[in-house]
Amino acid sequence: MATLADLEARIAALEAAQADYRAVLAAINALGGNQREQSQRLGNVETGLVAVEQRLGSVSTTASDTNARVRSLENGQAEIRDLLIRALDR
Repeated sequence: MATLADLEARIAALEAAQADYRAVLAAINALGGNQREQSQRLGNVETGLVAVEQRLGSVSTTASDTNARVRSLENGQAEIRDLLIRALDR
């Protein structure tokens, strides 16, 4: 038969184990909250990256259009220069 001291020791051990369990559970809950926050931040970063990629695509298209227009202007200027040189040579 268990003595009162043995029962008190068992109760103390159970209380300590329960305290350990509560500490582990609190740590897991904190980690879960941290994971949710990190996941949300990552989602925000990914959304921002998509927006940046779209803008870069738009800038690239605009740059290509601008380059084509500059080449067209340069060709036009070259034609005008050639016409002026021919007219002055007559």
